[in-house]
Amino acid sequence: MATTSNPTMVVGLLLGGALLLLYGLRLLSEAMQRAAGPRLQKATMALAQRPFMAFGVGVVVTALTQSSSATSSLLVELVNAELVPLTTAFVMILGTNVGSTLVVQLLAFHVTDYAIPIAGAGAALGLLTQHKPQRNLGQAAFGFGVILLGLAALQVGSAPIAASPVTAEVLRALMGAPLVLALLGLLLALAFASSAAAIGLVLVLTASGALSVFAALALLFGANIGSTLTALLTAISRPSITGRRLALLHTGTKSLGAAIALALLPLLTSLLARLGLEPVWQVALTHLTFNLALAAVFVPLAAPVTHLVTLLLPEQENQYEQPLGPRYLDPEALASPAVALGQATREVLRMADIVTEMLRLSMLAFEKPDARVPERINELDDELDQLNAAIKRYLTQLDESRLTREQVQRELALLYIITDLEAIGDIIDRQMMRLARRKQRRQVAFSEEGWQDLLNFHDEVTEALEQALAALASQDTSLANDFFVRKAELSKMKRQLHLRHVRRLQSGLSPSWESSAIHLDLLNALSRVLSHASNIAHAVRGDL
Repeated sequence: MATTSNPTMVVGLLLGGALLLLYGLRLLSEAMQRAAGPRLQKATMALAQRPFMAFGVGVVVTALTQSSSATSSLLVELVNAELVPLTTAFVMILGTNVGSTLVVQLLAFHVTDYAIPIAGAGAALGLLTQHKPQRNLGQAAFGFGVILLGLAALQVGSAPIAASPVTAEVLRALMGAPLVLALLGLLLALAFASSAAAIGLVLVLTASGALSVFAALALLFGANIGSTLTALLTAISRPSITGRRLALLHTGTKSLGAAIALALLPLLTSLLARLGLEPVWQVALTHLTFNLALAAVFVPLAAPVTHLVTLLLPEQENQYEQPLGPRYLDPEALASPAVALGQATREVLRMADIVTEMLRLSMLAFEKPDARVPERINELDDELDQLNAAIKRYLTQLDESRLTREQVQRELALLYIITDLEAIGDIIDRQMMRLARRKQRRQVAFSEEGWQDLLNFHDEVTEALEQALAALASQDTSLANDFFVRKAELSKMKRQLHLRHVRRLQSGLSPSWESSAIHLDLLNALSRVLSHASNIAHAVRGDL
């Protein structure tokens, strides 16, 4: 690009360059998340249990997606979903810091001259292929070209500023105020909502001579702090204490590192000058070294540091006063399908717990003429209906185009399972409680042998349901297979109990005659519960 001294052109180049830089980063991030997002999320959850591997995952995920804020948001959701421990998430955050510096290193190679060829190649790849992976790669290349184009515009627009005597005078005045420069860097990162964009601008200004190394480093350390503040402000506005802890760890470690670096800034500038590198390389390598140093210090100290933050931000006293309705369906997690499905699964398991409690309580309504048991079961059924509606609404908001085939199957399985859980709740609340009220109204009693048969079958059905739900919770197909063996035995048991009841009727046992209809209807209701449990086990096995 040609240089210009026209003030209007300078402003246009600076503003247009900044917008192109931000738009290019967005395109690159979205393309890489579509291409590799689900696999990276799965790797994040699978490998994050080992601290040093978690650090590597953080580096790779952010290097590929070029969005440390997106990776940080994903980690907050995984921590909230209890899929990743806080200590491991902190180590991964340190990895994302390093990963976000890698694209900045490329900018120091003067690759802005190739902006248009790179963007053109990406556009061609995106236009000429119908295959989604190649189209995503094309969009990523186009986004990177747009980033370089924006940086080139900033470079040309900043050249007159660098040559201005006013700029030299301002920088001379700020040389003694590194804190003011750091604050400007912090505000720059906040304004761009991207550390890569802010630091890319600092590099361009350094390369054009508009910034000295001293001023550039002060801006750099401020921008490192600023890149964490958006997540911190978001975490503060949300109820999750775990998210606040993670955001505080991120901001705190960056702030501590930046404070030390600013205190040593004159010494650091002097040491860099001795390396004989170009100013832009001095700034780029300092950015990488700064984040590597933070990782080297805090990765070994991750456990005690997270423990300290847990003490500083303890659980609130009302943390365990759980509200009715959904607890884990976070709308912001919908942007990360793997996390959203994990959150929905937690709510499904809550439904499973409610159904189990309802089934365990149900037989008490036949033993005691007490209205409190049916009322409690009715309350639980209402909560079950609320969760069912909320989970359906939440899952149907997922963007199908961003789901992998496996995630689509999992979404379908969850929708299938909640229908069966609600059906079990309805059987208990509407059928079994109706039978209990009829028994009480007619003042009839089961025979001692008949009642014991019902209790035994109820216990067996409850244990079978719990087995199917355990298979759901652990996604263990072997448990689901064991359930079907048990179901065959219970089907046989039901036929035997039915036959025993008929024989008691033949013997003329009075209680059996009076309670026969209720006895058989209750036996059938429990059998229907078993059928719905069977549907859940089929879903766990993937038999949909």
